[in-house]
Amino acid sequence: MSSLYSIGQMNQLGDALEGAGFTTEDVTKLKQFSNLAGLKNVFDGTAKIMPAEDAIRVIVFSETMIAVDLGAAPKLPFDDAKVEQHLGEGWATVEKRPDGLYVNGRKVILRLSKRQQGDKWLKGYELREELTGMPVLNANILDALYDNPHLIPEDWKRDKHGDIRYIFFWGTIFRRYASGRLYVRDLYFGDGVWRRDYFWLDFDWNVYYFAAVLAS
Repeated sequence: MSSLYSIGQMNQLGDALEGAGFTTEDVTKLKQFSNLAGLKNVFDGTAKIMPAEDAIRVIVFSETMIAVDLGAAPKLPFDDAKVEQHLGEGWATVEKRPDGLYVNGRKVILRLSKRQQGDKWLKGYELREELTGMPVLNANILDALYDNPHLIPEDWKRDKHGDIRYIFFWGTIFRRYASGRLYVRDLYFGDGVWRRDYFWLDFDWNVYYFAAVLAS
């Protein structure tokens, strides 16, 4: 046990957390948060918590690092959408480094299936099946990057041929109430700005449509 804090101080902290509605599971998650020192920066005024739509919480640590609440309810892409799947929980650090973007210390790669390369293509639902079990990023990361575009690597904009890259965040899948169709959201650079969109999984995924995945 730490000798820095008195038992009285620890009890006061416990009372304050309980009064704020923290559960024992919440306290465990707080203890395990990978960048707890960043919260102290908020208290010291050297970092700030940025409110975002639909309760997606983002903490700004610096010009090159933020934290994103992966488990927060994702932004819905259209009015009659509901969340079919949302992978991810807890907070994740998102950091831009000279060689690319990192989430919790793992580099983000833009993945193409072998069935997408060259002139080949596959349906979105086939690609979703292929990506099952892989560390795909969810739509909360997409929205955090959209709101902080200075973190997005330059080479995400276009491929070596100058064609636009459409980057999909397969950790979150949406269903349309009326039709039952499934959709996944994407991020792309068009007309000089970063934009968000969504694709129906019955569309054809070709060489321009990448999956944002963590490197092993």
